[in-house]
Amino acid sequence: MTSPTSTTSDRAPRTTAELREHARAVYDPLVHHEFPLRLATGVLPPERFRFYVTQNLLYLPDYARMLASGAARAQDDATLTSFARSVMNIVDVEIPQNERLRDAVVELAGPVPEAETVKAPATVAYTSWLLALAGSGDAADISAALLPCAWSYGDIARHLQSEVVDHPVYADWIAFFASDDYAAVVDGLRAAFDPELAELTERKRARLADIFVTGCRLERQFWDQGLHGTLWPDQTG
Repeated sequence: MTSPTSTTSDRAPRTTAELREHARAVYDPLVHHEFPLRLATGVLPPERFRFYVTQNLLYLPDYARMLASGAARAQDDATLTSFARSVMNIVDVEIPQNERLRDAVVELAGPVPEAETVKAPATVAYTSWLLALAGSGDAADISAALLPCAWSYGDIARHLQSEVVDHPVYADWIAFFASDDYAAVVDGLRAAFDPELAELTERKRARLADIFVTGCRLERQFWDQGLHGTLWPDQTG
């Protein structure tokens, strides 16, 4: 198996399971990141969760726009359906769920400061990358970019189920992403992408592996940002 930083491979990943295995060095730390662990055990300061969920509400619309671009570039009905369902899940389910979580944590942490309503550094980096792929990539590129976020959240929540304490806000976050309904969304994304991935050229599959790794790295930065409350320097002076 090649390193996560390589751009070519003797055998680039042919399935989504192999994509994750290829990215193990950067994917596994997501599942064990300190932010969701503190969240599950109830020790995460509510101000940090407020910051995280506020930034997530700035991230999710651009994530949905990338998915919509994937639908526009779909070459078959199955791919079109998968992207369309994903867009609707973000718009109809995840954004409202994040709004409810934000409102609930405001009761604990106080109103959202103006500085937190501006896209923070990791949010800008992540959304800019997503939208760049939406503008220049094809449906396969977009599929590889969306998976790190969707897939890792489910894995994180299931991994932490045994750690969850009774908390008025955080327990709902874990329950949402550990649910069978959310697992079905991720399974659908993988099922739609696997047949396409297997038929692509070696060079293309190596590119998709690099995209997947980059997505995992940006996910890590987003968690780090939430943990430390990272704003722009001019906002903290």
